[in-house]
Amino acid sequence: MPYTGKKKPGAPTLGVFVPCDPRIDEESRTRAFNIGQMTAALLAKRLRLPDGSPPNIFTCSRLVDSERTADAGAQEMKEAGVGGIFIVPDTWFFPGKTAMALTAHFAPSLPLACVGGNNAPKPGVVGIDALVGAYAQTGRLCPMVIGTMPETGMNPEFDAKTQEEVVDLAYAMLTRVALQGKRFLAVDTDSMQMETALNHVHAARRFFGLESTRESMKLFADMLHKKGGYDAAELKALRDWVVDVKFRGRIFADSEDIKKYGRAILTGKDVKAPALSAADKAKLDEGLALYLIIRNYMRDINAVGGGWTSQLAWGSDRRGIPLATADIAESLFNSTEDHTGKKTVVPFATENDIQALLTMIAYCYLSGGKPTLFMDFRKVYEPWEIETNAKALGLDLKKYKNEPWMERGFIDGDNSGSGSLDYGEKWFLFKAIEYYFPGLGFSVSYLSPKGIKGVAGRVAYSDLGGMFTMVQDEAQSVELPALLAERVCHASDYTWPHTFLTFDHVPASQAKMGMPANHIHMVTGLPRRRWQHFSDYANILNYRWENAPEYVEGLDRPLPMLYRINGGETAAKMLLAGRR
Repeated sequence: MPYTGKKKPGAPTLGVFVPCDPRIDEESRTRAFNIGQMTAALLAKRLRLPDGSPPNIFTCSRLVDSERTADAGAQEMKEAGVGGIFIVPDTWFFPGKTAMALTAHFAPSLPLACVGGNNAPKPGVVGIDALVGAYAQTGRLCPMVIGTMPETGMNPEFDAKTQEEVVDLAYAMLTRVALQGKRFLAVDTDSMQMETALNHVHAARRFFGLESTRESMKLFADMLHKKGGYDAAELKALRDWVVDVKFRGRIFADSEDIKKYGRAILTGKDVKAPALSAADKAKLDEGLALYLIIRNYMRDINAVGGGWTSQLAWGSDRRGIPLATADIAESLFNSTEDHTGKKTVVPFATENDIQALLTMIAYCYLSGGKPTLFMDFRKVYEPWEIETNAKALGLDLKKYKNEPWMERGFIDGDNSGSGSLDYGEKWFLFKAIEYYFPGLGFSVSYLSPKGIKGVAGRVAYSDLGGMFTMVQDEAQSVELPALLAERVCHASDYTWPHTFLTFDHVPASQAKMGMPANHIHMVTGLPRRRWQHFSDYANILNYRWENAPEYVEGLDRPLPMLYRINGGETAAKMLLAGRR
């Protein structure tokens, strides 16, 4: 079978085929087939799963120019295990006798896309418009990219702009295909019983293709008490890495004093941490052992992500036996390294916030495995409040007047767990505040450097419409003067990670009214249109911020034809939701 590169067993497979007019001359047929091969090579080169490996890319061995070749192509793709199909024409073709005949062999839910050049000689663009229009009239989504390539020559290639558009669309298709049937772990109740974080078992399956394993915390508590579920030698290796490498000299058990006296640890010069007591060392071990226990359990069930509730029953309800917070574990899951070296990111949501987890899993897959950051939408600082705080500190902010945080304000992203180590430069461990987490343990803390760029948002579910909606915007991390940064960190919780975030298009005064829950999530390497393509395949709505333009060239994907003829994106997606 004609795979691009070596076939990887178990990896998701995308298929490529080239529809063609049976009357076309042999030279044009060869050029068209070459374009299909070129497109397959582009996908194989650029697409990556979270573990860094490429998906399988399969190309039909012949042009599809009749019902007979359509049937043969479909058979090849079925035998190859194709889960999503790219249709790549260069010439006119008869849609019903070729592309539609081939895709009729697959379930109507199988993701499709059609890409090609805007070429005049034997125009594939008219075939793309005819095919996509036909699919749209049947109620089927088939997004398209009509880009630029040389109109002549046997081996033309898409220009750089078109390649990026195709890759974004392909990542969306790959994510939809790759997540189908995958599983996440949800441990115990939703986030402090907040209904913005419910475990949407059926909706996660329906829209994301994700299954879930729901487990009681008792199992993990028992394993901790029995010192089971992990290898003692590996726990030592993990402890040595944490104590002697990653957090060397920066493990603080005197969090109460740091908080009480407003000490500047995050931005100040290196401060010598006091020696850990035997009890503190035991609690550190408890938190590290929990990471290994959860990791091993997730491996056993093949989970691609997880959620955990440190608050209430596990670590803060004194009617039980409070245990160490899972904050270190959550941070390690969301990071690209641990004691074993470089590793695959495993999206993990603090407080078992499953809406957050669904966002983070999609973000991770769509970005090719980039680490995701879980934050509280803790406090929003508008420009006037920044000025007020600066004045109280005696700071002159004139030299910062052109900084984005001075123009639009910023968000203090701060949460006890799930702070990916990749979003820091200097890392600390702080002992949990006892009145809040009587089970104690340690939390990762850091102050993110400036210049981390990505998208930040989350999906929300509505029982009224029975659908998910994404609320997000491009964002970047910003750096404040040290005195102001310390004031902001101490105002919320000093012992947790802090990322000061400014949206690119939304002022703080608007942003603080726009988040659908108390948690927000960020990832790098994810263009907006890539998310939009995925949201189309998953039938997720997209919130458009007030006063935002409907379409921005280079940021947004063009509206799929299916939506154009059905009242727009929201109307069409709600119609589709009724059919699912």
